[in-house]
Amino acid sequence: MTGRSTATATATSLRGFPARVGQLVIAPRAGVARVEAEGGGLRDALWLVVLGVVTFRLPELFRILLSIAGPSSGEALRLIGLFGDEARGAAWVVLPAAVLVTLAAGARRDASRDLDLGAACYAPYFALRSLARLVDGAAGMQLVPEAMVDLVSAIGAVGVLAYAIRTARARVPKSPDAVAPPAPDRRALWAGLAVLALSTVALAESAAWTARHYDSLRPMRTGEPAPAFALPDVDHAETVSLAQLKGQVVVLDFWATWCGPCVAMLPTLDAVHQRWSARGVAFLGINSDGGGATLDELKTFLAAHHIPYPVVIDDGSVGALYKVEALPTLVVIGRDGRIRQSFVGLTTERALARALEDATRD
Repeated sequence: MTGRSTATATATSLRGFPARVGQLVIAPRAGVARVEAEGGGLRDALWLVVLGVVTFRLPELFRILLSIAGPSSGEALRLIGLFGDEARGAAWVVLPAAVLVTLAAGARRDASRDLDLGAACYAPYFALRSLARLVDGAAGMQLVPEAMVDLVSAIGAVGVLAYAIRTARARVPKSPDAVAPPAPDRRALWAGLAVLALSTVALAESAAWTARHYDSLRPMRTGEPAPAFALPDVDHAETVSLAQLKGQVVVLDFWATWCGPCVAMLPTLDAVHQRWSARGVAFLGINSDGGGATLDELKTFLAAHHIPYPVVIDDGSVGALYKVEALPTLVVIGRDGRIRQSFVGLTTERALARALEDATRD
């Protein structure tokens, strides 16, 4: 299929998307029969995942997109993770439903159609959760208990699942003379548009919140002055400040004891420290456990893991100044006290060395 024909097929699919979702919400029996005959249940569930990210998680999406254009690396993985997180929520509905449909179908099982039927259960689940998300967003707090939202949404999914199981158990070989299932009617279209309207209102709320909090969402920019700070060391014997490191290239290592990738980065940071500490580069570890680890637990961790540079303890305030959203985060500061580059997640020794070569050259 050419790129042009693929784009045309996608546009055609999206035009019918609201009506298909609405049919599964208000006429699940007809909707399931259509999915059984035509497929597309998984495709529409994936479109709902995308819709959920864009409408209900816009601030997170906006922050990541801004970071991609900034000095930070590793944001592409965070973008994938954001969509993956929303997809994981859908998978908890789709996969168990598909397994139940397959088991119930017995000898009439069909892996592809069973998965589409399982995915059809996500439409009412999404619609009911969207309503709860919208209410909470408008109130600025969680009004409906999460357990209640899960229960009501699950009931909606189970309603479609019952028709999906019945359809799979009555499955017969496809025949050219088979009667086509009922297409979504005007009521289904309006129901689907209502679901999209919920998402549109949520998108407007998210967009307004994003605009109000733009400064807190935007990442640190290249050339921006590094925020000043002073933090106690692990023994609380002295305070280490950024001002004390003035005139040096500085690498800030934000990490936590519970962070697996942080531990995995330790050999790389050790090697970089050995190579660059004698060349005017100062390293400072900033523990970001907050209240997640006691001082004794932190000291035990440091005794078990070699960190060759000073470590200070942050209660979260310095991480907020540096817009740290994921760990590990490494921030490279130039001799002039300005942000040069930052790295999010696992980073190679080569990438760090390249950043330090640029910073020490000036």
